[in-house]
Amino acid sequence: MTLTGRPTMSHTATTTVTTVLLVVAATSLTGCSQIGGFAHGESTTHAATRSDLAGAPTWVPDDATDITVVTGTRGSGERSAPSSMVFRSEDGVVSGLCERLERGSAPTMHVAGAPDPYASDEVTKCGAWSMIANGDRWLAWTPNPNDGE
Repeated sequence: MTLTGRPTMSHTATTTVTTVLLVVAATSLTGCSQIGGFAHGESTTHAATRSDLAGAPTWVPDDATDITVVTGTRGSGERSAPSSMVFRSEDGVVSGLCERLERGSAPTMHVAGAPDPYASDEVTKCGAWSMIANGDRWLAWTPNPNDGE
């Protein structure tokens, strides 16, 4: 007790409080992008190669590198979770799995450095995904309503 009659914190309690505050501060500094993404309704993942990308769609080329996926986190079900994927590939998508169609959709999730989807009147559509390329840089997105209509 102090002379004022208030209890004092022990050295152990002070150390524990200080440690907790430092951990919270460090976590918030290193997790800013995750917290910011969650607050904005999106989740971003990055993979160096196709083999590093968990659950890669079958049309993603074997030589795909520098893969960034932005997925919406609000809502539920496949239709409520839009995604955009940007990757590099010299080989491109396997044509037997996809078809060229008139573009009627555009991505709803933004990925920095993505090709401009509005610069193309056509897309390569692979099931629920549509994509365009600018050189070896590809942009794919889902959902893709109205593509080919």
